[in-house]
Amino acid sequence: MKITFKAFLILCLVGVTTACSDNDKSKVIGVWELTTRTIAIPFDVNEDGVANTNLVEEIDCNSLETLTFEENGSVYSGNEASVLMQFYKHDEDDTYGLQVDCNKESLISFASSYDEVNANTVQISGRNYEIQGDTMTVVFEDAITIYNEDFSEALETKDLTLIYTK
Repeated sequence: MKITFKAFLILCLVGVTTACSDNDKSKVIGVWELTTRTIAIPFDVNEDGVANTNLVEEIDCNSLETLTFEENGSVYSGNEASVLMQFYKHDEDDTYGLQVDCNKESLISFASSYDEVNANTVQISGRNYEIQGDTMTVVFEDAITIYNEDFSEALETKDLTLIYTK
């Protein structure tokens, strides 16, 4: 009976140790690649005849952007091209346009810390990033300003949604 009890204790300790190590490792740790940068307006910036709300598909200069989360609570971006995007509305037909200045030579980056709010949310600079499976989503409300055609007047704003994939 003592041998069975000892074997049971050993199995319990191995099970508890394994379960704890799996739960302690955060699902955010690692490299996340920007796969979607969307606003609620489709554009055909690359002039392939297909309008898309995902600007990563339309603008090749932001296809390599990543976020890397470390176990020590730091996060940093990588391979982020310097992209100037100016959104406007055509005066004559209320359609939208986008001017893009992509500078792949000048990469920009940032480093910050993050906090785990709960099992599915991390916070960077006060903004929540929601994790579901292998995707992480953040919404920047009213982040895109749409101007008139000569950029002299702001007409409206749109949300910008970023989705990263691990």
